Amino acid sequence: MVKYPLAACIARPPDSTGRYYPLEEHLLYVARAMGSPDGAYDDRLRFLAGLLHDAGKAQPEWQDYIRRPAEARGPGVPHAFAGAMLFAVALERLLAAWPLSRREKERLLHLGLYLVYFIYQHHDTVPDVQGEFPPWQASFSPEKLLNCDLEGLGELVGRFFSGRLIPDGGMAVEELREDFRRLAGSWSGWRDRMLTHVARTQREGNMYTQSSRLCVWHNLENYRLVAGDRLHAAGLELDAQEGTISTSQAASALMRINDFCEGRRDGLRHQGASDALLEKREACRLEALALFREQGQTHRVFTLELPTGYGKTLTSLSVALEAIATGLSRRIIYVAPYISILSQAAAEIAAATGLEVVTHHHLSPLEKPAREEVREEDQEGLEVDSWLAPIIATTYNKFFQALFPGRAQHTLRLGGLRNAFVIIDEPQTVAATSWPVFLAMASALSEEVDCRLLFSTATMPEVAGGTLSVRRASLGCQAPLFSRYQVKYMGQLDEAGLAEQAVATYHERGSVAVIMNTIKDAANVYNLVEERLRGEPIYFISGRLTPLHKQGRIAAIKRVLDEHKRAMVICTQILEAGVDLSFQVVFRALPIVPSVIQAAGRCNRHGEGSPGDLYLFSFLRGGSEDTRRFVYRDHVQREVTDMILLGGSGSFPETRAGKVVTSFYHECSRRNTYEASLENLKLAAGGQWSGLANIDPFGDDIPSCGIFVPREERDVPEHVIRAMAECHVSHPQELWDLYVSRGFLRSLGFTARKRFMALMYQFMVQVPLRVAAEIGEPIAGRALLRLRYPSMYRENTGLSFVGDEEAYDEQLV
Repeated sequence: MVKYPLAACIARPPDSTGRYYPLEEHLLYVARAMGSPDGAYDDRLRFLAGLLHDAGKAQPEWQDYIRRPAEARGPGVPHAFAGAMLFAVALERLLAAWPLSRREKERLLHLGLYLVYFIYQHHDTVPDVQGEFPPWQASFSPEKLLNCDLEGLGELVGRFFSGRLIPDGGMAVEELREDFRRLAGSWSGWRDRMLTHVARTQREGNMYTQSSRLCVWHNLENYRLVAGDRLHAAGLELDAQEGTISTSQAASALMRINDFCEGRRDGLRHQGASDALLEKREACRLEALALFREQGQTHRVFTLELPTGYGKTLTSLSVALEAIATGLSRRIIYVAPYISILSQAAAEIAAATGLEVVTHHHLSPLEKPAREEVREEDQEGLEVDSWLAPIIATTYNKFFQALFPGRAQHTLRLGGLRNAFVIIDEPQTVAATSWPVFLAMASALSEEVDCRLLFSTATMPEVAGGTLSVRRASLGCQAPLFSRYQVKYMGQLDEAGLAEQAVATYHERGSVAVIMNTIKDAANVYNLVEERLRGEPIYFISGRLTPLHKQGRIAAIKRVLDEHKRAMVICTQILEAGVDLSFQVVFRALPIVPSVIQAAGRCNRHGEGSPGDLYLFSFLRGGSEDTRRFVYRDHVQREVTDMILLGGSGSFPETRAGKVVTSFYHECSRRNTYEASLENLKLAAGGQWSGLANIDPFGDDIPSCGIFVPREERDVPEHVIRAMAECHVSHPQELWDLYVSRGFLRSLGFTARKRFMALMYQFMVQVPLRVAAEIGEPIAGRALLRLRYPSMYRENTGLSFVGDEEAYDEQLV
């Protein structure tokens, strides 16, 4: 006798109305979301996987666990293993029963093995599909299945499949033992036949293109399972139309953008911007729309190459809305490298279209008011995580998690990408080592889910030629109308020499930005400049300020510049891309070529008056140490930059910037195709997904730790004030006290916990681990550290002067 017959089992706790959610109903929903019992063999296997994925929830231990009050549950009870084990048994029996050719069996083994592993880890990391034995071999025995209602599960499966796929009755234990002994002996053979199918598929075209398609296919199989499981639990539909933009809404938004652009032109003209430049921006937008109308049906990958300040965001947005208005797409996903760019662009998109923009990054849970918690699998949170909204604005980190998921939950975003128009802003920020594999996976995804990708930048990396070539259509590659700036190479400078030059220029020209490669260099130069400009408006920005502090600092700089007042800004490359600030003069420590052009985009941005100057210099810390290599670690890119800029093109007007960028990328590609990163695609297609999982868009991930800074800010955004009020706190220290109080985090529901942690991050600074060990105060049982002495955080420079860093740590800017 089983304690809980399948018909009496529940899939999750009752909701606030007391309604129960039967397990059988959940299994049927996920099965239908994944496949069909009457379809092709592939669809039948998917249907069966959905039908069995949560069979382990029929265990009495799990049923007892889920029926307890939330505060009394304790650690979870494993359940995914049971569905994987039962599906593997059924898979073996179906492959033996179905009339299949050798190649058909290899193809279905490929699908079946992936489904086994995906079921086994559908609440965990995305698994590698490899190994000599089944994934449960060392952890779970057949006896673990006997407490489930095998007869009830067998009857459920029997409604859709002939034959006896689930052992039950008095002989079940012996039958299961024999099944799993046989499976253990056959597993390596199954894996080899799967790899035969993979190798054959890879030979059908370009090796890397085929491998990326296989990887995307695998992720989509995982998505079907995870989406069916999570979205049913939250009461959402997989193909909900509520999170899309209708063709009529898109047409109306396009009309509104026309009015918005006209109003923007009038405002900038009043501030002294060049009439010719303003008209050129509108011409670029209209030309991109015309080119998309010609090529939108036949291409999925597009590029838009406009000089900085020529309206890339509004042009890209107009093209995306045109795609929706003509029925090619149904939602917009805007992707930016940094939150500072993202916030600015999201506000502009909302203002230009009148449509709501949902942001998705680690601070975004704060931006909507809290609502009453009803269940752990929260509907609102899943809508954002799944990108089921008309317009999503997200970061490269979140987008890379969709392409290279590390956890099963990350695959949810693939549903939002189906039929989406994806604007990928400033793609040159992607590390050279990550770019080829990113391009391959993004291109393959566009084919598989029928989404369109638009790469928008002034400095476009190569997308055609070499080992991997992506078919793309250009929506514009415009040369500047005239030169708003002149790049001039100054030679070598140390801290003191740079400070003298910057201060003299400030007195002469009024608005000056100094962009350094590392935080330490920026902070040292700031100190020297401050000594020479006592009482003058000097601003410092780096990644060592809290998000609130940084946001307030950028807003203050913008106000000063908009009022045409004098300003001196010392910063890292945090202002280099997407931030709408304009200076008369920019000093830039020698980086690599694309960063030079991006920095120049902060110089005389709107063509007001005479051309601005970007002074480029080779910075030597202490007069001897070249610190550029700490941030720009690719020696090929450094060497090519030096060849171009120090070998003859160190001084050039904006009208030559395009040729400089093209020469840079062409020469880098000639010297290094970065095929090593593409090799991981081949391995991942054969089951070694861990080589690609969680790939970082900006290169090697630097181990870091969050330091909480209990510092009160003056100008706090309304959504942060509201979130603090919800927590009944008025000072950051009170927030920390809540975080460390016993039982507080456990008492919060799923969404409330996300909102609370997002609020904590507003007062945090990420620092390298060795710096964190020096300045942070650990608390037992908590991942975050508190700043040991609040005085370490300086009003002007944050945590830029703390810690004894090594060269590797200085990549954090």
